[in-house]
Amino acid sequence: MRFLAVRTAVAPALLAAASAVLVPASAAQAAAPAALKDLPLPFLWPGARVFSVAAVSDTEAWVAGGQGHVGDNTGNPVVRRRVGSEWKEYPLEGWSGNGDIAQVAAYGGEVWAWGVQDGKRLYLARFDGTAFRPVVPPAEVAYAEWTRLWAGPAGVWIQIEVQGEGNELLPSLFRRVGNGWKADPLAGQLQDGLQDLQARSGTEAWTGSCRYNTTTQRLESLALRWNGSTWTALPPLPTDYCVSSVAPAADGTVWALTWNTLYRWNGTAWTAAPSGPFNRDGQKVRLDAGGNPLVVVDYAEKLDPTPPLRYANGTWQAFTTPVETWTNDLSVAPSGRIWVAGSTRFGSPEVLTS
Repeated sequence: MRFLAVRTAVAPALLAAASAVLVPASAAQAAAPAALKDLPLPFLWPGARVFSVAAVSDTEAWVAGGQGHVGDNTGNPVVRRRVGSEWKEYPLEGWSGNGDIAQVAAYGGEVWAWGVQDGKRLYLARFDGTAFRPVVPPAEVAYAEWTRLWAGPAGVWIQIEVQGEGNELLPSLFRRVGNGWKADPLAGQLQDGLQDLQARSGTEAWTGSCRYNTTTQRLESLALRWNGSTWTALPPLPTDYCVSSVAPAADGTVWALTWNTLYRWNGTAWTAAPSGPFNRDGQKVRLDAGGNPLVVVDYAEKLDPTPPLRYANGTWQAFTTPVETWTNDLSVAPSGRIWVAGSTRFGSPEVLTS
């Protein structure tokens, strides 16, 4: 699966406006670490990987990945559902060939998954209670690996790559409406399209990326809000990196993650958290039950373990894990339970919970 760590440079003028730091750097020492525990996985073939996790509740979550990766063999897809203390498997109708399931997304009874078959064909499916049934993508997909999928209170969204007039690849965003797809023009206005999408309600969703400002003729790093029909941008972030992930809070706070910094919008201005143990390769940010940001670092860029990080009360803390962990994905259930998908030093898959 391809996650973009967007690092595009933006206007030097933005850099001149130094961001205020939330707390002094000396206060950003690691707090007492929070603990994650190992959740035994079901039987998987050798060479298994778990890329994605989607929390439903304290006792239910979905994971996705692949198995049977040996040599040049591209393996076979994996989607498993954890219910209580049991793992369940369901048919992937319409799947053919080798490949992995790159992502599973779940919310409000909707469960979707996508993967790449034989290195080129997009597999998109929706769970109907007994099996995953194929769903026709909203348009012809030019490059399946760059697909992105989100599910939440604002519905199911998908971003795919389509062929442009000059044979270039263009990101295109669609929202599921009834049994069809409704196009949204935003992706075409952003550098590399949407990097993330998080919704708080049916009429409040957030995303982030970079956008070209035609007045200043420069790229700006942005977080944007959807009100049910249109997107509106907050003032640009004071950084030369694009927003890679967003996490809106109930009090109006918005957290925006870039490649090397976590920023907070307090309603009037952006402020930067101290670097602490996080200073590069930011991939994803979500909020725990207390509204504290949880950060996933891109494991592919790291030789050392990359457990999830939490930023709370002006300090960073790294979660403790049973073994050294490289985090692939993180999801928080509505009740607050944290679910983590990752791998060990030896490449074996693991699922952890708080």
